[in-house]
This record gives sequence, structure tokens and C-alpha cells, in this order.
Amino acid sequence: MSKEWTPKELLYDLVSIQSDSFTEKEIEMSRHVFDLIAEQDYWKEHPDLCGLYDGGDVIGRLIPWALRRGTTDRTIVLSGHTDCVEIDSYGTLKQFALSPDRLKEEMKKLDYEGDVLTDLQSEDWCFGRGTADMKAGDACIMCALFEYAEKNLREDLNILFVAVHDEEHQAEGIKQSVGLLNQLKDKYGLDYRFLLNPEPMLRNDPSKYVYVDGSIGKMLPGIVVKGTQSHVGDIMTGLNSALLAANVARHIDINADMCCEEFGQSTPPPVVLYMKDSKNEYNVSVPNYTEIYAHMPLTKNKSMPEMILRLKKLCEQAAEDTLAQYNKAYEKINGTLDGKTRHDIRVMTFAELEELCRVNEPDYEAKKKEIFREETQAVNSGAKLIQSAGFSIMERVIEMAKYKDPLIVIGLLPPYVPPVNNHYLKDFDREGMIKTVADLLRDRFHTGIEIVPYTMGMSDNSYISCTEVDEDIEAMKNMVTPEELYNIPFEDIARVAMPSIICGPSGKDFHTATERVYLPDVEIRTPAVIEAIINSI
Repeated sequence: MSKEWTPKELLYDLVSIQSDSFTEKEIEMSRHVFDLIAEQDYWKEHPDLCGLYDGGDVIGRLIPWALRRGTTDRTIVLSGHTDCVEIDSYGTLKQFALSPDRLKEEMKKLDYEGDVLTDLQSEDWCFGRGTADMKAGDACIMCALFEYAEKNLREDLNILFVAVHDEEHQAEGIKQSVGLLNQLKDKYGLDYRFLLNPEPMLRNDPSKYVYVDGSIGKMLPGIVVKGTQSHVGDIMTGLNSALLAANVARHIDINADMCCEEFGQSTPPPVVLYMKDSKNEYNVSVPNYTEIYAHMPLTKNKSMPEMILRLKKLCEQAAEDTLAQYNKAYEKINGTLDGKTRHDIRVMTFAELEELCRVNEPDYEAKKKEIFREETQAVNSGAKLIQSAGFSIMERVIEMAKYKDPLIVIGLLPPYVPPVNNHYLKDFDREGMIKTVADLLRDRFHTGIEIVPYTMGMSDNSYISCTEVDEDIEAMKNMVTPEELYNIPFEDIARVAMPSIICGPSGKDFHTATERVYLPDVEIRTPAVIEAIINSI
């Protein structure tokens, strides 16, 4: 007879398995999830309805899945990620990070304050890596899957469970799962109605349960700034790429005018995550190249071309500021601007740079192919990160273009995350689904519902609910890296695209040593919400 798991029991079981993102530890996690499924009587009787899908992952990670077959083609997908961030942030408590009860006891010995201290003293909060993000949600949908299979509930529905890896890194798991979804769709004639993702939510109002209607997107613009080299003793004859890059970063970072707004909600502003010059040793020449990339959130109402155009204008402003600084220094030194060194700083996209390169380098396409081959090999061997390879490609193309003056080039680096929102899906009864959840919360739990248009963190839903595939394919043309290194299967996604909902337990302090999940949600409310959503179809 199948083991009857409670969500809390399964949460503790899943947390006990370390599953650091983008490591081989994820393989053990996936096999463990599959074993839990295979031990259930339903899949002992139907072993062909579960498996470990190989999506060609670079480090061999697999995707456990299980299908509870129904009598119709109507199918609900329950999906969550099983990877977590690392446990090093726990410091001296690292050895307890995967043991919630023991961790809590050890944390009580330390000097925590505020709501962390309050929650440590409460039986309602469970601490530990992955408790909130997102093994509690995984436990809830797995228990729902087991219950519907073992009790043969809602025979008129197919329920498909998919546990993906790598949500925290580059979302490779959900992108690879598209192949699985298409395979199962064709094999069993499945009609995917929607996907439920029980990601954790930070609840601003404890009296309300959070229901999320969409997921923000993200672009990662990579900006290469080329200066003009000079000796520090003759600095005014050149242009320091580091200064120009600093001004670019100043115009981008925390720029509220670059926030995207939709449905009364605003994204966070862009943030510069990386800035480094290309010098690897000390000398007294200014750096010729400086590299920047920035996290830039997107909503559905802002297109990629529009955001790149806005970014170009910021870079042009940065160029003007840099020239003004040089002019001020020149005037200070010489007492006049007469005879000053003239700098012409050009701003262009990588696509525009390529057009220039095709003019100045007749053999460009062949040389570009060789650059792609070398950089792909460097990434696959572990010698470079994919973003570093992107910068290298941009700088090598600049050299081929034979452009001598200062230059700012804007490209797109991985990852690209499409923004999605159920408002844009015409065949989905969005209002009806919200009412179903709201009625349950009101009638059974005497609580309200908070409708959030977009989750402000990235989610796997972005690769499931794409509605403007042609636009997304066009956006990917700005990607600097070759398809061999980074690709999003938008055409395959289009075959299985479906509405998606984020509706998980309340959590706090994700990715930190005080990460925790609210147990009454895990044990009672979230399972009830999942049941109501499943039964709404």
C-alpha cells in the first residue's frame, strides 16, 4: 500500500536532500523525487506513466514527471522547481541547514531580532534551506498528485506533475521540460488547460492569500565600452573607458524612469550587476575596454526594442557627460578650450555593429563563425561563463570593425526572460479562476485574496505562458551568444503554451539563512487552494 504523505512530512523529506542549483546535487534530488513517485501504488500499476526525462542537460540533470490519466484530454500541469541556492550563507549553522527542527533550536541560541525572533518562537514557521523556495510548494502539489491518483478523484481530468531543475540559475529545467510536454501531448493527446506553480509568496497583508497572475520578464543588456588608450601622463589625448563606463552605469543603476508599469504595479528599477575593465595586469595606460551588464525587469506592455532604444538614450547622455568632464579638465589645465582633443563617442547596438563590420571586413561571416566556435568551446569546457563569452564576442567584433574612436555597444546576454500575464490570454477564464480561489478563502478560511499582477522575482512561468512568440523570437535576435550556447525553444513552447498561476504558501527571507515557510499554509490552506483550482476545470 502507498505511503500516505502529509505535506509537512514530504517537505521535511525534500529539504533533507541538498540540491544546490547548477550542480550535480540536483541529479540526486531528481532521482529522489522520481523514487517517491514510483513507490506509489498507482505508478507501480502504471510504470509507463512516470519517468525521468532527459532534455540534453549539460551536466546530466533529469526531469521527474508523473501523469495521472483521466478519461478526457483535459490536462492540468502541476510544476515546481527542486533546486535551491547554496547553503554556505548559513555560516556556523551550515550543518543544520537541511534539518528544520534542529536548525530552529540552534538559531534560538543566537541573537536574532524582530520578526525572525518572533517566528523562531512560533510553531507556525519552518526554517531551513528550500523550506520556502520552494520545496514546501513541491510537497503540496506532490501530495495533491498522490491523493488524486490513489483515490481516483476527478476521473475526467489528466493531472501531470513535472519537477524541474535550475530555476535559480538560467531556467534550463523548464525550457528543457517543453520537449517533455510536447512529447506527452502527442503520445496521450493531452490538452493543457493551465499550469499551477506553487512558488512561495511574501505576504504583505497576513489576512490575505496571494494569487499571482503573471511573471515579470528580464533582459540582461551587455554593454561594451571602448575608449582610446593613452598613457596617464598624456591622458587628455585618449579617453578612459572606465570613466565612460562609470557614467553609463550611473545613468542605468536604480533609474526609476526605466521602471516598467502595468496594472497599477511597477517593476524594480534596473541594477548594474557587473562592471569590469579588460586589464589583467598593472600598467599606467588607461583600459581600452570596460564591460557592464545590468538586470533590467520587463512587463508585457514594454517591448524589447523600446527598452533598447531607451537604453541607447541613457548611453548617449553618459557620453555627453564624459565629454563634458574631459572638457572641464582640459580647460582647467590649459586655461582655454582652444585646441582641445576632439572625441567622438558613438552609441550602437550589436546588430548595428555587425552591419559596420560587414562593410569593413569582407570575410566577416566566416570569421564570426570561428569566433562562435571558440567561445562555445570555452563555455562548454568551463573556462568561461556564458556572459564573459558574450563580452569576448562583442570585443572581437569591434576589432574586426576597425572602428578607432570611442564606442558604446549594447548587446543582449543570457538569460532572457519573457514577461507573461494571464490578462493577455483570451481563452482563459481568468476572472472565474480568481473567483474560485477567493470564494474558498472567504468561506473556509475567512480570509481575503490579494491579486498580484506580476511576481517581482523571476519564475518558470515565463517559459510556459508566452503568447507573442514571434515577438520573442525577434527579441532573441539581439542575443550576442550563438544558439549553440543559449537558445529558448519558442516555437516548441507555442505548441504547449498555457495560462499559468502562481499560488503557493507564504514565505520569508528567500535565499538567506533565515529562509522560512508558514506551516499553516503548507498543511492546510495551500492544499485547499490547489484542490479548488484543480476542481475548477
